[in-house]
Amino acid sequence: MTDYSTAIIGLIAFTGVVSAAVIYVLAQPSDLPVVKKSQARN
Repeated sequence: MTDYSTAIIGLIAFTGVVSAAVIYVLAQPSDLPVVKKSQARN
């Protein structure tokens, strides 16, 4: 059981890190104005 427990804890930690990275990237305020400016020029 300890092998499975370690694997489960590792997967939960990995999922948390990936989720935090995705939220951080999506929350960047500089991303949206750049997209809006490039769409307005075209």
